[in-house]
Amino acid sequence: MKTKDNTKFINNDVDINKIDPALFKVVGAKSTESEVLKSKPYSYWKSVFKLLVKSPSFIVAMTILIVFIILAIAVPWGKDATPLIKPNIDGITGEHTSGKPHLPTWEFLFGLGVQGEDLWLKMWAGMRTTLAFAFVIAFIQIFVGILIGSIWGYFRKTDIFFIQLTNLLTLVPSLILLLFVVFMMKVGLAAIIIGVSIQAWIAIASTVRVQIILVKNTDYNTASVSLGSGSRRIITKNIMPKILPVIIQAGTFAVPNAISIDATLSFLGFGFTDGVKTTSLGKILNEIMAKSTWEVYPHLIIIPLVLTTTVSIIFFVVAKVFADSLDPKNHR
Repeated sequence: MKTKDNTKFINNDVDINKIDPALFKVVGAKSTESEVLKSKPYSYWKSVFKLLVKSPSFIVAMTILIVFIILAIAVPWGKDATPLIKPNIDGITGEHTSGKPHLPTWEFLFGLGVQGEDLWLKMWAGMRTTLAFAFVIAFIQIFVGILIGSIWGYFRKTDIFFIQLTNLLTLVPSLILLLFVVFMMKVGLAAIIIGVSIQAWIAIASTVRVQIILVKNTDYNTASVSLGSGSRRIITKNIMPKILPVIIQAGTFAVPNAISIDATLSFLGFGFTDGVKTTSLGKILNEIMAKSTWEVYPHLIIIPLVLTTTVSIIFFVVAKVFADSLDPKNHR
């Protein structure tokens, strides 16, 4: 605003010409500061870790799982699952043993098994084998499923090929395919892992494919493509954090599936353990159910079922909390 003599005023009627310039300092434009975010830097995996350590259920379940793994390694270390010389609990002198089951005692916490063996030692030996088998199967299942599912979902030209491949593989019943691989190869752990892995990746790959199709054309992915981001970067940085929770939850059934496969093959006589040097949870359950001894000694069936159920629940809780922590929506 100006007066008749062209004197400049601001809105509060103060003469600008009378303001002392010494009261002000020209600092200029600071372009670097204007581009800096005032909030704390975001790290995806740090946010995941913070959510995990704040979850009591995850801490408790993870602690129990670590204890189980330590016991499964330490207890049967250097020992046979079913030694030739059984514990002498009947007080008979010498190395002669009864070879009969016995109820739990303070000396033998899990009692004696169907062959008179220390069930505490045998259960942890079986736990070690089953957990190792489950971890290998779950790793192959998740790794191959993510790899093929990412290619299948992102590059639509491969859709027909993978649909035909999965249809071909799923036409054969899984047990028949597994037994065929075992017949073609020598009966053992490697043959069973290969036989299971042929079909195990299909479910996760299909899930990854669907999830990628759903989020592929979102605004932030379209912006990444416009800025020149490559396919690998878009899949690993933009898409994977969005679908990792679904993938992790799909792997929670690795342990129950491993026990089921092991028990089925042991029942059919194609188990990968001999029951003497090594054993597994599936083998132990088959040995117990083969006779009616467990009706007289109920601890024979109760202890394996409790341990098997416990480890399955623990894996479910750990994977569930981990999957929730991986979801970016639960971050800040």
